[in-house]
Amino acid sequence: MRIQRASIAAAVTIYFALGTGSVSAQAYVGTWGTNAAQCRVDQSRQNAPLVLGRSRYDQHEAHCTFSRVRKTAASSWQIEARCRVEGDRQSHTFNISVEGNSLTLADRYGSRRLVRCK
Repeated sequence: MRIQRASIAAAVTIYFALGTGSVSAQAYVGTWGTNAAQCRVDQSRQNAPLVLGRSRYDQHEAHCTFSRVRKTAASSWQIEARCRVEGDRQSHTFNISVEGNSLTLADRYGSRRLVRCK
């Protein structure tokens, strides 16, 4: 099953002291949504925003632990993760980049642009 029906693709949300620098350098840490309305959706709902932590991703029924994080540019990272999506275990690789309050998440399903939730 695709992460959150491709949450990572359609989403993912979300770290990185795994050899990539200090926590403060991890611009992607936070909650991200497609718009302000999605930012208000509770995590128990299917259309919940993406939550990225230092070493994990959470969004509704998709939960990932980052197994490898590689900084690829000043504010871009490639992440390999072990995920559990609706009870199904899977591996996932995605790229994220941050510019201001905007995060772009790309993976094998495509890419999408998210905004930082306040």
